[in-house]
Amino acid sequence: MNRELKIILKIILIGIIIFCINQFFFQICFVQGNSMSPTLQNGNIMCIKKFGLNLKHNDIVVINKNNKIITKRLVGLPNDKIRIDEYLYVNGQKNDDLFIEDCGEIKEEITLKEDEYFVLGDNRSHSIDSRFAEIGIIHKNEIIGIKII
Repeated sequence: MNRELKIILKIILIGIIIFCINQFFFQICFVQGNSMSPTLQNGNIMCIKKFGLNLKHNDIVVINKNNKIITKRLVGLPNDKIRIDEYLYVNGQKNDDLFIEDCGEIKEEITLKEDEYFVLGDNRSHSIDSRFAEIGIIHKNEIIGIKII
């Protein structure tokens, strides 16, 4: 085999490996917008894990909602009870860190079903998230991955 063909085959193999890693294991993402400020700023680069997702409260997740990629904080897991007045309440526990000026469409307590998640942006006064119909409740198959870096 000539030298040029070997180089081309190596480049193709490296491309396939990078593609597989990006599709199934890890992915580099760019933050779009300021809904996660001050934690993440517009244009920040982060790495997400796409496999073995053991989702927990307060994870930062990347979501594909209606073909739009968004980054939000996971605040409600399946079977959690979510209530919003001036603060977020999860299963009756007040979260003092999550002051919310606008409860959006969550006027009364909701109970998340299996496979349902509730997300908020850290910059709640400038975030479209689970409080609003544009995003609403998230389903597990819409979660692309968890921020690791």
